Amino acid sequence: DPQRTSEGFRDTGYEFPTAIADIIDNSIAAGASVIDVVLRQDFGGAVFVAVADNGCGMDRDGLINAMRYGSKRRQDASSLGKFGLGLKTASTAFCRRLSVISRATAGAPPLKATWDLDHIAETGKWELQIGSPPSHEVQLLDKTAAGTSGTLVIWEKVDRLLSDYAKPEGKPAKNALKRHEEGLRFHIGGVYQRFLDSSDNRARQVAIRLNGALVTAWDPYCVAVTGKPVLEKQMEVAIGESERASFTLRAFVLPAKDEWTDQDARK
Repeated sequence: DPQRTSEGFRDTGYEFPTAIADIIDNSIAAGASVIDVVLRQDFGGAVFVAVADNGCGMDRDGLINAMRYGSKRRQDASSLGKFGLGLKTASTAFCRRLSVISRATAGAPPLKATWDLDHIAETGKWELQIGSPPSHEVQLLDKTAAGTSGTLVIWEKVDRLLSDYAKPEGKPAKNALKRHEEGLRFHIGGVYQRFLDSSDNRARQVAIRLNGALVTAWDPYCVAVTGKPVLEKQMEVAIGESERASFTLRAFVLPAKDEWTDQDARK
């Protein structure tokens, strides 16, 4: 049953920061160098969420596949996406209308695909709405990917992020949204540290902006202060009956409170 299944997928246990990180992972997998996250309210208190990137974008077939529940496997084995569900379940965990707008090549017209849970309930069908995006959504995409390939994910009818405030446009609701923004900034800074930190050569550099402000990397090991690890050991584990894999285990000890020269860094 389309309605029951689409509603059931809303309860897969996502927290807001991990849901946004799931979408950012799609952008990184698409080779994006710039990712913009927007989190805001309109005058009536309705929440709007968007993630735009300048990655490789998708043509019509690629867009339909991305919106399919159980999409085809990615070619990059290191990608966090494993089951083809993340974009849909992460989004509808918080909104009832998910739209993805994508442009596969520079100069090509962008295409929009939408899952609207209310539309699914009314029609009783898995009816993906496909068409051309309105000009204001194209402008939002172009802020990140001006005329080039790229993708924009939009959440509308956001009904599971804020509590039911008597005045959705009031100060308590705005403060709650601000706390979500601060928590999301901290989460992105840690999860994508190696992509954000110019001194870390384990991954290519990606600029991630949240409401226009660059997200800075947060390294929980504070390597700039702690220096070398106190322990570094090569580990090996068995995978199945015949394969083995190795990894390096490193341990760091943070300085004592009075040993920090920069108290802001310590906090």
